[in-house]
Amino acid sequence: MPYHEPSHNEPINNGPAPARSTRDETGPSTVKVIPAVDLYLGTVTILTRNRPLCFRYPQARHIAEALARAVRPSTWCEATGTLTVTVAAVGHREGRPCTFTLSREPSREPSRELA
Repeated sequence: MPYHEPSHNEPINNGPAPARSTRDETGPSTVKVIPAVDLYLGTVTILTRNRPLCFRYPQARHIAEALARAVRPSTWCEATGTLTVTVAAVGHREGRPCTFTLSREPSREPSRELA
């Protein structure tokens, strides 16, 4: 049987892609984030809604290690203050979520003194 190359003039339309929501029907909504971890200061910075949120975490090394093994984008839930990093795990095809509860760091904005 001869091979017939498909026509490139016909538009490919598989229909609209279904919207994927990160909102769990049983819990609060989450957003995908790329956290920045400062191992020296023990802080985690997350950029949401174009503003940085800075948190303290006593074992910041654990978050950095989880991020190094991440198999999915990290998610942040502002309502509960949790960062979830999904890491590779034997026997878990979708990975195993590691949840870190972050505490808010006091504001470290420099004081503005008028001279």
